[in-house]
Amino acid sequence: MALVKSYKKSGEEYIPKYIFSLNKEECIACGRCYRSCPMDVFELFIEEDEDGEEIKYMTITNDNECIGCGTCNKVCPKNCLTHKPLEIGR
Repeated sequence: MALVKSYKKSGEEYIPKYIFSLNKEECIACGRCYRSCPMDVFELFIEEDEDGEEIKYMTITNDNECIGCGTCNKVCPKNCLTHKPLEIGR
């Protein structure tokens, strides 16, 4: 399988990596990924645990909108995001 490739302004080729998953156990809901994402891929999710305690974490709601820029991964203090190159079939 081939990978999707792109080019920087300098003409240099690179392989963008797209959002694949988010580890909600590691996420501290700081919102840095949400604020840095130019494509509105993330959303804050709030739920209660068995003890009624509020749990907050970010979720991936629009993964098809990801452009593979990696900005969210660069600003995440917990490294809870996973990105992968996009494979295309022939």
